[in-house]
Formats: sequence, C-alpha cells, structure tokens
Amino acid sequence: MSATLSYAQLSSSISLSNGVGIDVSANLGQPTGQQTLTVEMARASGNSFYRIFWDQNHLAVYGYELQVELTTGGNALTAVAKPAGDQFAARYPNADAGKPVPTLSADQILGPLGSGQSATLDLFEIPGMGLHLTETVRVQFGAETGGGALKFSSLRVAIDQKQVAGPAPGSVAGRYAMFYLPGRGGFFFATEPAPGFAKTGAIDGNRMRFTVDNVEYDCVSTAPIHGTGGDLWVLHDASYKPEGNWTHARDQLEREDFFMAAADSLGWWQ
Repeated sequence: MSATLSYAQLSSSISLSNGVGIDVSANLGQPTGQQTLTVEMARASGNSFYRIFWDQNHLAVYGYELQVELTTGGNALTAVAKPAGDQFAARYPNADAGKPVPTLSADQILGPLGSGQSATLDLFEIPGMGLHLTETVRVQFGAETGGGALKFSSLRVAIDQKQVAGPAPGSVAGRYAMFYLPGRGGFFFATEPAPGFAKTGAIDGNRMRFTVDNVEYDCVSTAPIHGTGGDLWVLHDASYKPEGNWTHARDQLEREDFFMAAADSLGWWQ
C-alpha cells in the first residue's frame, strides 16, 4: 500500500472579491511505505489557518500554522509558516494520541509574493517511506482560483426587491461560496448537502433566491452562478465578522464592506 493523497485533498484554494487568490498544494515526494496521508485546512484565527496531515489511523503526523497578510497597498502577499503552538494543542488535544504533534522548529517567511508568484515550504520527511513533504503557496491577483460548482460575478443582493449590497467587483468561484453583508453576517452556499446547511433556495441561470429567518433574498450575477442550476443549500452565521485585511478591498484595507469569496473547503471560514 503506497502513501497517497487524493487530488481534492492535495490542493486547497480560495478566491476573494478583492482579487486575491491563494492556492496551497502539497507534494509527497516519492512515497513507497505503508502510509496513507490526508491533509486538512482549518481556520485558526484572523489571517491564519492550520494545515494538518493525518495518517490512516487519524493521528496527526505533522501540523503547522499558515498566516497570510497583504502588504501595504495590497499589491503583494506575505505568508508566514509558524510552528503549531499552544492554541493548536488546546484545539486538538488528542491529535497524536496525547503526544506533541510534530511541527516546524521556527517561522518560515514566504514573500512578499506578487501576482503569479509562488514559494515552497520544506516541511518534513520520512526517508524509510520515501516521504519528503513540501507545500507550495501561490498567489494570483485579479483572477479567480480553483473553479468548482459556484461562481459569483459582480454579485448584487436585494431584499424585498430593494438592492442592499453590490455589485461586488470581480468574480469568485469554488465548491463553496459566501458573501458578507454588514449588519447581517455571513451567508454560505453549496449545491449539495453540507453540515449545518439547509436547502432553502434555488439557482436559475445568473440568479439565486433563498430564504433565511423569513427574509427572502434575491441575488443576481453577471454570469451564470451554476452550470445546471437547481437547489441551493444555505448556512447563515449572523455573528460572522470578517477577520484579516486580506478580505478587504486592496485600496480600502480598513473598510468593512460587502464582499464575496469562494473556496474548495469550508475550513477557510470555520
């Protein structure tokens, strides 16, 4: 049995309406041993995410924290890979059967990275199994990353036929999509059942309609939202607040405003 990592697990991507796109992809090296790895990307706090590598027994063989920040002016991004610390241990107390999870020995700084640029992290190796794990962080401005089931382009949101937000500049695309409405929180969308989501809407071409807390929302995109249309699953988090300047417009980094985003995993927001 060879060490494997499926394509869906190998790469994580997110696209934001401020034009920032981030891809994080893992490379296993040349595995030959009896190890099956999966990778999880979970929100840490603010601008940070955890990358956790689990074996076939769901024990963590490695973990670290990835922090991303837009530079002043918003035209480049700096990523810092950090050791998994006390907060990680408190959140995942039995990740490695009570033992400390292997992690980086010191911070590794990547960047600043401009559009189209990438940098690679050298994480760990298990020579006897042929594993030499590295991860590549790639930044793209002005273009959506990934692809996937949902696409929002210059989205406009109306309540009771009155526009309340938008159009948000640019496009985002991914398996999951979301938007943030100041004063109303975060709205998260999927085209299939997902934990915590309810089937409360539908997609028809470049329009989607859904109901949350007896309020009807009507959203219009400048391009088709989903190739075939159909049912829409929605999760509303009224307490959601944007964290990290990478969610803001690059020319208005401190402004809280309507924005949209998409990703291949709910871990970007949870």
